[in-house]
Amino acid sequence: MTAHIASMIELLKKLFGIMPLMNMEIIQYEDMDLNDPVGIIGFPTVGLTSSIMANMYVKSLDMTPVAGMASACMPPYCLVSEDRVMPPIRFYGYKNKRKNGQDVLLCMTEYAPKPEDCYFTSTQILNYMKYRGCKTIICMEGTPRFEDSKVMAVAGGVNGKKLLKKCGLESMSEGMIRGMTGIIMYLAPSKGMDVITIMSPATSGVPDPASSTAFIEPISKLVPGFKTTPNELLKEAEIIRNQIDMAQKNIEDTSQYIG
Repeated sequence: MTAHIASMIELLKKLFGIMPLMNMEIIQYEDMDLNDPVGIIGFPTVGLTSSIMANMYVKSLDMTPVAGMASACMPPYCLVSEDRVMPPIRFYGYKNKRKNGQDVLLCMTEYAPKPEDCYFTSTQILNYMKYRGCKTIICMEGTPRFEDSKVMAVAGGVNGKKLLKKCGLESMSEGMIRGMTGIIMYLAPSKGMDVITIMSPATSGVPDPASSTAFIEPISKLVPGFKTTPNELLKEAEIIRNQIDMAQKNIEDTSQYIG
């Protein structure tokens, strides 16, 4: 009987691309009905550009917390916001006010997963976004700034070329994307999702809110009706810097009492 159940689980995994949740837990908050949502992902990158922009979207557009993701592989901390206590990875929903406009499911966090945790974490995020109906994923990525750097994009999936044309950015034809974003770029198409990464050159080592503003226009072209203004980005950069410092301190403290 046990062998039969195990074989059925393996069959389901092959049919639907579902990985075992292992120690990753989804904590549901609001049962928000999202219409053909686009998934947007913002993890800490160079200049904290992605995290700064993700926070700006959440606050300026009054996005609704819909779920959180928790795991033993994450640093031990919670985020308290507007009397709600949430785990390190959060998902927020946005109802597009445009007629027939696509809604948004945004995923964000303050911590950068360890290299050995990136694949598992990326897989679980994509699985949840697919479960919520996302067919397109947009990643925000900060890249090191050089003299001739410019905002570029790279896309994958059946409609990748259409996404590049729609956002109006030059395509990166060769190169490498590291970390969570790199994994999401090749995993999303295997799950039947289109994916595009917008890369904004940023200053390393310090919050760079000016570089975060580079995401606003191309994302508004990809998701008409989903747009914010850069007015509060400088203030937001300092808030994110403090949150990331807290997350890093929790990682260091954990390593001390674990071994």
